[in-house]
Amino acid sequence: MSGLDGIFGLIGVGCGLYCLYGYYMLRFRGEIVHSLFLPKDMNIKTCKDFKGYSSEAQKPALILGVIVLVYGAVDLYNTYVNRVAAGLLAVMIVLVFAAIVFFSVRMKKINKKYFGI
Repeated sequence: MSGLDGIFGLIGVGCGLYCLYGYYMLRFRGEIVHSLFLPKDMNIKTCKDFKGYSSEAQKPALILGVIVLVYGAVDLYNTYVNRVAAGLLAVMIVLVFAAIVFFSVRMKKINKKYFGI
């Protein structure tokens, strides 16, 4: 084993936790994690309806966070504990890509609706 065997698992766990953090901040604290939900130079104060934005943006962040976190955990388990079936890893990778596409398309529509971008 080289030193970089579990790098994708660590990245997956980190990204999944960050998406879940964004979900938590949006749902329970009422704050938008700018780097997760909005483009770089967008001002949060220009939101037309924060409650509507918050309720619509929570689901994509939760779905992406859970799927990427599970992928990272499966990859780390595969690397350090016990081998899992190659089919499971392939399914997890497809799910991650599908979740990224879903999140991107959905957030683009939501941002266009509430920020006009």
